[in-house]
Amino acid sequence: MYYAHRTEGSDRSEWQLLTAHLEQVGELSEKFASQFNAAPWGKLAGMLHDAGKFSKEFQKRLEGNPIPVDHATAGAQFIYNAWTKGGKPSSPSRILAYIIAGHHAGLADYGTDAADERKLARRLKKPICSFEENFMNHFPDLKLEPLAIPIKNGFHHGLQFSLFTRMLFSCLVDADSLDTEKYTDLKQHELRGHNVSLSELLERYHLHMNQFLPPARSIDKLRTELLTEVLAQAGGPPGLYSLTLPTGSGKTLLSLGFALEHAAHNPSMRRIVFVIPYTSIIEQNANVYREVLGSDIVLEHHSNVQLDANEDLEKVDESRKVKKKLELAAENWDSPVVVTTNVQFFESLFSNKRSRCRKLHNLANSIIVLDEAQMMNGEFFKPCLHALEELSRNYGVTVVLSTATQPSVHSLFDQTKMNLHIQEIVNDVPRRFEQFRRVRLEMLGKIELVELAGRMSSVNQSLCIVNTRKAARELFEQLQAEEVDHEAIFHLSARMCPKHRLSKLKQIRDRLDNSQRCLLVSTQLIECGVDVDFPVVYRELAGMDSIAQAAGRCNRNGKSPLETTFVFETEQTPKQGWFGITASVSRQILDRFSFDPLSLEAMRAYFDELYAHQTLGRGAAGAVDQTDQYDILGLLQKQFMTLEFPFEEVAQQFELIQTAARPVLIPYDDTAEKAIQSLEYATEIKGIMRKLQPYVVQLYPQEFAAFKKAGELTEVRENIFVLHNPERWYREDIGIRPFEEQYHAAEVYVF
Repeated sequence: MYYAHRTEGSDRSEWQLLTAHLEQVGELSEKFASQFNAAPWGKLAGMLHDAGKFSKEFQKRLEGNPIPVDHATAGAQFIYNAWTKGGKPSSPSRILAYIIAGHHAGLADYGTDAADERKLARRLKKPICSFEENFMNHFPDLKLEPLAIPIKNGFHHGLQFSLFTRMLFSCLVDADSLDTEKYTDLKQHELRGHNVSLSELLERYHLHMNQFLPPARSIDKLRTELLTEVLAQAGGPPGLYSLTLPTGSGKTLLSLGFALEHAAHNPSMRRIVFVIPYTSIIEQNANVYREVLGSDIVLEHHSNVQLDANEDLEKVDESRKVKKKLELAAENWDSPVVVTTNVQFFESLFSNKRSRCRKLHNLANSIIVLDEAQMMNGEFFKPCLHALEELSRNYGVTVVLSTATQPSVHSLFDQTKMNLHIQEIVNDVPRRFEQFRRVRLEMLGKIELVELAGRMSSVNQSLCIVNTRKAARELFEQLQAEEVDHEAIFHLSARMCPKHRLSKLKQIRDRLDNSQRCLLVSTQLIECGVDVDFPVVYRELAGMDSIAQAAGRCNRNGKSPLETTFVFETEQTPKQGWFGITASVSRQILDRFSFDPLSLEAMRAYFDELYAHQTLGRGAAGAVDQTDQYDILGLLQKQFMTLEFPFEEVAQQFELIQTAARPVLIPYDDTAEKAIQSLEYATEIKGIMRKLQPYVVQLYPQEFAAFKKAGELTEVRENIFVLHNPERWYREDIGIRPFEEQYHAAEVYVF
């Protein structure tokens, strides 16, 4: 008898049979891969992934002998050799070799057989334990004929074949994980699945929306009219769509409605994935979706979500089991509605890690809504767009690019030269923008912070958005010096941990809803999609897209016919780097289109000019394509004919947020303090660190070093630092205090 797994302290009669594990993983992987016409590939991968466990050496290891056994390489070598004809290996054999060899460690670079042992080329030639005879004796009828790769040719073959490999890898590792879990923890396994259909969710959506009929206010009548139009356009086939909606039109609910209605017309659709740039918007939107669809339906997957997959299910109540079910679904996105970040979504598409790739197969036959699509990282825009196009072309995916600044998205597409057909959902975009116009822009020119604070204080409610944390703190302190009611003054920036910011946002919304005095100074993090409505907004000069987003926080719900967003500059307004370029181009547009700088025509002019700067010099010797700055597509294309992909290198290069900043844990409340205390002696810290994500502040290297040198950071585990004296260094009004004023000058323009 040959075995695949055993549990601690179990009798041999309870061990999992290897034949059963391979057959069950093969069936599951086949089922997953059938979603993109690759069922035979999935079946073969599942049957071969643990073939090396048929060796005597592995069985001895299972019995307790600590000898090293590389069972993953065995199956990879087996299929690689089986598909080699006349001494020449077939390129497709490398696809299965990658995923079988990497089903624990991740997809490796192909490399050469002279490279280090992690490279696939080297592993395919390394000596391994004998297993083939035993394996074939148990599966004599297994079909080993080479398989055709079932994808239609697209724009970029290297990306196509590498993504196909990742999708198959996802099928295998999810199937392997689920079958192993079923054996080791049946109670946990039984919590999975049982998802509500998208057709039932559409019924819940209509039931919710009908509460607001007939609309009372004029702006609600416009929103209802727009909803009717958007739903009527949802009957098209899977493909690429653009949903261009002005701020204040109810984009969150409109995009959900379109996706659900589109799924009703395309029954193969299995889930909806909302991809959003900032966690602050995710938390807000996810709450809206939960209110409409139910708390057990919406999976919120990002760094600030607290997960704990190690709880004893015998000791938790039913409400906790609902949360537990969602926590398990975060591992593979087996949920009808997923809300995630740009970072989580796109980095997974280019990852080589088992945990990151596990969910990818569940993107097949889904509707992906990119909220604020113009916020896609420009340095990675081209590989991101190619990946989205490929998901639509070969994996039955509908992509909806949702934005309030339409020209930005189309200007970016023009740079790729892909000639994509993108169907606009809204019939007459300019007319809709005009209908929802509630704000005018006014230029103030250069202004001192003292005058700005005076202007803000002269009204009951006002918002000012600045470009840096330093400017936010200085303006906030100026307001404190002038304002008697300190409880009415608020500050938001990334020097506050996410948990702290959410608490402040709730206080701000409560004051706004109750018409109480409220003066808010914030960095850019307030702009995209955060649902606040101020009668007066000030915005420091920045890109026109940022200015438009800031204007979206002004008179958002149309309480007045027209309000004003003021654009200003200070001595600190950036003049160098990318921020300097965006500010300079905005200055030109504000002057050239002074009659209507928020018009679609002005926005298109802005983005055309901006991307002219971005692509300047492209094509010259040694020039870098700024929309693929790290040459991701080049790395994938280099050896695509032989499918010799550098998976690990691509994953390392594809990092959307590239920063030298260091995370510091803030003991902000009792939950954080208890979690931090448990870190010191815990044997497994992954779950604890997930709980602590809402309590992290990022510090730049110079300031981090200063805090550490002064003994103000405690290293509770290797490279895990906690703010030692929060009473001194962490303020309720502004978050973590700067260590010394000298470090402010080095601060880059971030929010």
